Amino acid sequence: MKEFRILVFAALTMSCLFPIQALGQGVPFPPVPNAPKRAFSDAAKASVLTCTPGGELYSAFGHTAIRVTDLAADPPIDKVYNYGTFQFNDGFYVRFVQGELIYSLSTSTFGGFLDEYIRTGRGVSEQELNLDEEDIALLFAYLEANAHPDHRDYRYLFLYDNCATRVITVLEEVFGSRLTVDCADRRDSTFRDLLRAKLGGIPLTRFGIDLVLGLPVDAPLGRCGDAFLPDHLDDELDGMLLDARTMQERPLVRTQRELLPSMRRTAPDRAGWPVTAGWITLIICAVEAFTGKRWLRRFLPLITGMVGLLLAFLWFGTDHADTRYNLNLLWAFPLHLLGPGLAENSAAWKRHLGRYMGLAAGGTALLSMAPVEVSMQAFHPAVLPLGLALFLCFEPWRKPRKA
Repeated sequence: MKEFRILVFAALTMSCLFPIQALGQGVPFPPVPNAPKRAFSDAAKASVLTCTPGGELYSAFGHTAIRVTDLAADPPIDKVYNYGTFQFNDGFYVRFVQGELIYSLSTSTFGGFLDEYIRTGRGVSEQELNLDEEDIALLFAYLEANAHPDHRDYRYLFLYDNCATRVITVLEEVFGSRLTVDCADRRDSTFRDLLRAKLGGIPLTRFGIDLVLGLPVDAPLGRCGDAFLPDHLDDELDGMLLDARTMQERPLVRTQRELLPSMRRTAPDRAGWPVTAGWITLIICAVEAFTGKRWLRRFLPLITGMVGLLLAFLWFGTDHADTRYNLNLLWAFPLHLLGPGLAENSAAWKRHLGRYMGLAAGGTALLSMAPVEVSMQAFHPAVLPLGLALFLCFEPWRKPRKA
């Protein structure tokens, strides 16, 4: 035991006496500008790979990666840099909900990267960048330093910092003022519009995402806002320039080609069966209101109350900026868990609260039909029947029982 204490003390002493040497062994990032760089041949190429969506939620929006190749090198280089790597373990969904998901930059061979897309039937296209050997050396040095274990991790932000937006970040940091990022100022579309267009084939996921995302995703995209989606980044790269202020002005993208055709069918942009389920729920509640029954009308507020707890937690209890200011809380309110307050022995305050919650749900249903300029937030089409069903659940036309 005494020997063990001596060893621990020695290890701690060494770590305190020599911190500078330990730190000095790390890889600096960003790379030192004047540091020696790997030489590339005139056969070297750098490109951006754009992959079509897959069937899983994490792949529903497509993928982007950067490829560097020099087949004339010894040994040949054909390397892919992938900012979309994450650890899918037991805590994944908890970290995702809390807004603390960590993604990493990983590397692989191009063959290994392409193999996954061949197996899943997803398409891959390639945009070759208009770079010379020195430019490719700068890009390669940056990516290699970024891929080091000390620097490869970053906090993933679904709309603002992901595998697609990182490509623009990398190009801006490597080429600085030499790069002209001339994205169109998109005022005609929102983040929610683009997300919906990708989720037609998975209607429950579309409903869930529409439900949990608040007012921030209904803001106009602005400049390069659409580049959070890989296929839109593909379009934006086509409009970028290098060395625009010199005689060497040229488009950033030299050529584009399809490496692998997509074997997956594109789903139409539609809300799907959650809307049908909402209308069936409304019909049942209407029948119950006409007959004076209260089975579903007593049960439905418990479900929407639990949904409201989730929405409130995502707004106030997490770091997600895009789940705040969510107007869906007007119809899915946590206090629904108290019930409609229609029982004969219900307290007067509970009956009053039930009336207000019923009016709020019905009002939100009507608001969901208004243009987004009026409603401020775009609601899922299922909100109309569900809000009206909740209006019937709480029976706001009934007067509270006199004490």
